[in-house]
Amino acid sequence: MRGVLFLKSGIKRFLRLFRLQFCRVHGPVVEGDIPIRGSFPPYRELHTVGSQKNYFIHDGYQHREEYSYYNDTAETDGWQNEVYQYAKEIADQFGLQTVADVGCGSAHKLLKYLGDRTTIGLDVEETWKVLQSRFPDRRWMVSDLKGEAPEADMVIAADVIEHVLCPDQMLEFILRMNPKYVVISTPDRNLIRKGSHNGPPSNVAHIREWSMAELHAYVSGYLDIVEHFHSNAAQCTQCILARPRTERA
Repeated sequence: MRGVLFLKSGIKRFLRLFRLQFCRVHGPVVEGDIPIRGSFPPYRELHTVGSQKNYFIHDGYQHREEYSYYNDTAETDGWQNEVYQYAKEIADQFGLQTVADVGCGSAHKLLKYLGDRTTIGLDVEETWKVLQSRFPDRRWMVSDLKGEAPEADMVIAADVIEHVLCPDQMLEFILRMNPKYVVISTPDRNLIRKGSHNGPPSNVAHIREWSMAELHAYVSGYLDIVEHFHSNAAQCTQCILARPRTERA
């Protein structure tokens, strides 16, 4: 075992000479016993959107109807790392000083990239208790998306909207924070490739998942979208940068 660790350490040191490093990529599983058939959208539906009452997800999609708490207080850099890096770049560019993270989880990435600013982490009570204990000098809030909405220059919601029973509540909550910019990320259903086109999502903690076209149509009803792109295709992540609009569509 020590020999293996020594070998890995030596290889890492060698790669650093060329500014390279090992990278563990979390990608979709597309082999083995997990069926692929039915996971891809028919070509004619690739850019189809549904009705507003269905959050613009295509007709016939099966949403989950029960919320399941996901404990990610042990998470670090495994997911959405680039989303927070992107948020930092936007905050630096526009001089945004107060950042609120809705569904902040472990808050590792919030503090890693934006810890030099005033931060507000919001999550459910189970997570709030952990954060209060770990980082007592920071501001944490319990939120069910219905109560107090603190003001912030930037609001981040990294892979949160797919966990929420009523995403309208989340977007309305974000608007009440009066932000200058909003960063939202969520899986792109068309990239996941695990039997998810018509739902329910393969991740049991997800209520629903959007394609890029569906999410663009949905978020546009609340916010003016500035950019919409795949921030990490290997992790199936789509990311939106948006600003509050003066009038709802």
